[in-house]
Amino acid sequence: MTRAERRRQARMQEKCQVPLNLNLTVAQVAGMTGQQASVLQTYLKRMEQQTTEAVTDAVIREAQEKLERAEDYITITNIIISLYAIKFSWGFTKANKKFLKNWKAAMDYVDRIGVAKAYELAHKEMDIDVEFEDLANYNIYEEMGFNRE
Repeated sequence: MTRAERRRQARMQEKCQVPLNLNLTVAQVAGMTGQQASVLQTYLKRMEQQTTEAVTDAVIREAQEKLERAEDYITITNIIISLYAIKFSWGFTKANKKFLKNWKAAMDYVDRIGVAKAYELAHKEMDIDVEFEDLANYNIYEEMGFNRE
C-alpha cells in the first residue's frame, strides 16, 4: 500500500462513522472502517459482555428490592395478625398499643442477637415452640440466592 493510499484510508476511517442500527456483518464493517475483523469481533464481544453484566446487575438489584419490600409486607401483616389475635383472644386494645410501642425495640434486639438466639431465649423464657427446620443455620438471603451487601 502506498503512502497516499494509507493517508486516504486514514481519512476515510476518521470520517466514516457507521450507524449503530445497521444489519452489517463484521466483514462489511471492517471493509468500511479499515479495521481488522478480529479487532471488531473482540470489541463486539466485550461490549456484549459489558451490556449483559449491566443488565444482570440491574435485574438482581430490582429483585433484591422487591424481596425486601415483600419482607416488609410480610412483617407488617404478621404484626397486624398478632394484634387481632391478641384482641380476639383477650380483648386487650390498650395492650396492643403497648405492643406496638415495644415492637421497634424488640426488632432491634432480635437483629442484634440474631433470630436463632432470640428463638432459643423465647423458647426458654416463654416456653414458645415454633417449628422451623434448622433455624440456627438458616439464612434467607443465601436461601434465595441473594447477597445482602
